[in-house]
Amino acid sequence: MTNIQLKWFSSTEQALWTDREVPEAEAPGGESAAPANLTITDDACQTLEGFGGCFNELGYAALCRLPDEERARVMHDLFHPDGEQRFSICRLPIGASDYALEWYSLNETDGDYAMEHFSIERDRQLLIPYIKEALALNPELKLFASPWSPPTWMKAPKAYNYGTLRSEPEILAAYALYFVKFVEAYRAEGITIHQVHVQNEVVAGQKFPSCVWTGDQLRIFIRDYLGPAFERYGLETEIWLGTINAPEPWDEWLKKKASDHDAFAGVVLGDPEAYKYVAGVGYQWAGKHAIQRTVQSYPELRYMQTENECGDGENT
Repeated sequence: MTNIQLKWFSSTEQALWTDREVPEAEAPGGESAAPANLTITDDACQTLEGFGGCFNELGYAALCRLPDEERARVMHDLFHPDGEQRFSICRLPIGASDYALEWYSLNETDGDYAMEHFSIERDRQLLIPYIKEALALNPELKLFASPWSPPTWMKAPKAYNYGTLRSEPEILAAYALYFVKFVEAYRAEGITIHQVHVQNEVVAGQKFPSCVWTGDQLRIFIRDYLGPAFERYGLETEIWLGTINAPEPWDEWLKKKASDHDAFAGVVLGDPEAYKYVAGVGYQWAGKHAIQRTVQSYPELRYMQTENECGDGENT
C-alpha cells in the first residue's frame, strides 16, 4: 500500500496557515504504533458518488484577490480530475446564502406570481463566473442547488431571515415557478442544475437567510406544486427532499416538531403522490442520525450528507 504524506496546517488570528509537524502515531501506553494492517477487499457496501463544496459569493470574492497564477492553482487543486481534492459534486444557493455579500433573492417584485421579473443578473457577477471556471476544469461536475430563503414577499414575516413560506395557493404556485425559472436560466448560461433541494436546513430559523418548514408543508409543496411544475416544463432536474437538519439546543419550540426523521422523510415519502417526485433525501450534518432509519424504510432512494459552507463537505 502506498504511504500517504500527511500535512497539517492551523490558523489563528496572529498566525495564518501555519505549517505544523504531524506527530508520529502512537499505540496506547506511548509505545510505537504497530504496522498498519488495513486490507483492501473487493467487497462493496455503500457507493459514494462524489465529494465537493459550495459555490458562494464570499468564496469567489476571496479567490479573485489572489494573483491569477495562484487562483488558477487553487481552482485546479479543487476541481480538476487530477487535482488534490477532485471535487465532483458541488452546491450553489438559489438567491443569497449566509456566505453572500448581501441578502437578495432572484425576484423581489411583490406579487409577481408569473415571475416576469425573475432575474439571475446578480449571479452573473460572481457565482456564474465561479461555476464556469470550475466547469472548465471538470465538465462532468454535478451541481445541486437550494434556497436559504424564498423571496421575502412570499414569507411570513416578510424578511429574509426567520419566518416560513406563506401557504396561499398562488404563493406556492409562484414559488414552484421560481424553481423552474432558476433551472431554465442557468441552463441558458450553459450550466446544468442536476438537483434542487427544496430548502437549506428546514428547521433552522436563523439570523441569516433561512426559512422553517414542516414535513407537511414540504409534502404539499412537492406533491401539488413543485413536482407538477417540473413535469409541465419538461425539466430533468431531480427534486430532493432536503436538506434536513435537526434543531439546535436553543430551538426548544422546534424540537417538538422535528424530533426524528418521521417529521420530514416519513411524512413526505409516506405520501405516494409526493414520493413519486422525490429522487433522493439530503441531510445536513445535524440531521445525520436520521439517515440510517430513513434508509431502512426507503432503501431505493439516494442519500446525500452535506455540511455548512465553511469547507462544505458535500457528499452523496
